Amino acid sequence: MAHQKGDLMMNENENKPAEEQFPPELAAAAEPVELLQETEENEDTETQDREPARTDRRTSAPWPWMVLTAIAIAALIFVLVRDGGKAAGDNAVVGKMDGVTITKADMYDELSKQLADGQAASQLDSLMMMKLVDLEAKKSGVTATDADINAEIAKYRKNFSTDEEFASALQQNGMTMDILKEQIDISVKLRKIFAPEIKPTDDQLKKYYEDNKANYSTPEQIRASHILLPTKAEAEAVLAELKKGADFATLAKEKSTDPGSKDNGGDLNYFGRGVMNEPFETAAFKLKVGETSGVVESPNGFHIIKVTDKKAAVTPTYDSVKQQVENDYLDSQIPGKMNDWMTTKKKEYHYENLLSAPAASETPAPSASPSASTSAGK
Repeated sequence: MAHQKGDLMMNENENKPAEEQFPPELAAAAEPVELLQETEENEDTETQDREPARTDRRTSAPWPWMVLTAIAIAALIFVLVRDGGKAAGDNAVVGKMDGVTITKADMYDELSKQLADGQAASQLDSLMMMKLVDLEAKKSGVTATDADINAEIAKYRKNFSTDEEFASALQQNGMTMDILKEQIDISVKLRKIFAPEIKPTDDQLKKYYEDNKANYSTPEQIRASHILLPTKAEAEAVLAELKKGADFATLAKEKSTDPGSKDNGGDLNYFGRGVMNEPFETAAFKLKVGETSGVVESPNGFHIIKVTDKKAAVTPTYDSVKQQVENDYLDSQIPGKMNDWMTTKKKEYHYENLLSAPAASETPAPSASPSASTSAGK
């Protein structure tokens, strides 16, 4: 099994204050992303089997503060409604067999039946609120450019070693790149809409940077390879071969019991503190580049570790990350303003969700009506 890293990596930005709840109108019929959260016991076992050096700690990755993973049925309805005006619309055929054709309208009706009470209305609210943001963006003359969207994606992509790990993270959360881009498109537009109102000063941004400096820093990282053996005696025998001049990568391929790294000569790529189990991490970070450890016992077996590279911690200057700081500051301020803003905009755009049940006060019970009371008294 190919070595994977993203699912057990620590989230370097886990305390970032911009990770806040989005208004309920856009959060309806959805669940917050917990990136690569393993819930099944057998999945945990499989992960440990393929990544025996890594700790079993789980964290969520820093997605946009408004990104949500839609319930599958609701997401499908969203796509159907969104694309309904394209091509042949509701009459477009999406499935067929001898004597039967299934249209988008048929599929929409069937999926709607499977939604719990209120979910269809909630999903329509989500769609309408996104359309409302689009309308307001056009009115305000702001757009989310390809460069804007790609910059946001790059910010989240950097938490993964490869494009494959990033794609796997999206897939495991029911996301696609297209859905992620749609969500980022809305968040960027909102940021630009609110920027003239919030108008952060340089002093505010500098304070935000100082308060959250760790989020913009890259911690110390090392790159290491290891050979994992089931017994101490076997590990000592391999260590003896290494001391005689045997090639580390060759022995890893031949002897290591770690399926996730052995085919790569034991290479674990770069990692920071808090990623590996404690005995492994302690031993690895003490080594110099090119140095090989003795036998290291961990809960997973017996390791021989070789450090192949090190990257020192880097803290960028405020000026070099000012745009990112401003974006993050705006994102941290917008959620507190959204409800009032949405209420105002709904009135401006004469917002009506016709799938929502009428309020109880709008339909008085017969016994509460004056005519009913008069009739009862006759």
